[in-house]
Amino acid sequence: MIRLAAALAFLFAGVLAALAQTSGPATATRSVVALLPDWPASQPRTEEPEGSAVAVGEGGLLLTADHVIGTAKSVRIRLGDGSVHPAEIVHRDTETDLALLRADVDLPVLEAASDPQPASPACAIGNAFGLGVSVTCGVVSATGRGGIGFNAVEDFVQTDAAVNPGASGGALVDSQGRLVGILSAIYTKSGDGDIGVNFAVSEPLARRVVEAARSGGSPRRTLGASLRPTRAGPLAAGLQVLSVREDSPAARAGLQADDVILAVDGWPVASVALLRGRLERADATGALTLRRGESVSEVQLDLSD
Repeated sequence: MIRLAAALAFLFAGVLAALAQTSGPATATRSVVALLPDWPASQPRTEEPEGSAVAVGEGGLLLTADHVIGTAKSVRIRLGDGSVHPAEIVHRDTETDLALLRADVDLPVLEAASDPQPASPACAIGNAFGLGVSVTCGVVSATGRGGIGFNAVEDFVQTDAAVNPGASGGALVDSQGRLVGILSAIYTKSGDGDIGVNFAVSEPLARRVVEAARSGGSPRRTLGASLRPTRAGPLAAGLQVLSVREDSPAARAGLQADDVILAVDGWPVASVALLRGRLERADATGALTLRRGESVSEVQLDLSD
């Protein structure tokens, strides 16, 4: 009897743990809506007729993937109860594939997650194929992805949670329903079906775009150097400095032509898009790891606006 009781207690604890892991994402669905772009009649979209958007601020502030809006001049959102509401396009940032909307609706705002770890649980919430908001779950496959070729500024969280057309602009959340990123892209060689390699713009990068849009400023941070990718071996990928602009963050940090930037705040950077993404989400100061000749060193970079 003691063994049976212990086994039942263990089973019950497992059920409670499973419920705790699913209740967060289930609650987070209330913060995700279907996005209905009003495309011109001359430019119909049949492959992705609808998208998704996520509540990120009070007063009906929503974030979505910019490519979902496309050529549309106006958009609407559809809530879980089926009601449709007009939404204002507040800001578009094509370089990160993000757009900010505002609608006269009251939606719960998702709490930001801390940086996720690979293999941690993750759920994608979006309006896949225009069927309505739904949830798929998997894990965080990788973080700090960039140089993939989707956007000019990239800092992606990769996940194997199923993402299909229509889910773009939706939310990637952790087991507690906190926002990890904004669903942006499916990596596939042909067609648009999910193959388990999907990308979300990281929450810190998305947050910076939102904050810049609110203040009326630009989210872009410029290094002030001309760069090109270089590879001297699989473990030595980086960005070669071709020239440095006077009185720029790069110049003040002491960068010189032929230096090779290896990492930003410890994150390897092998593409300009990824470097730009890491600079955008960095604090006011960042650390650059450089290779100069045969030596490797670290310099501080002042990124204050």
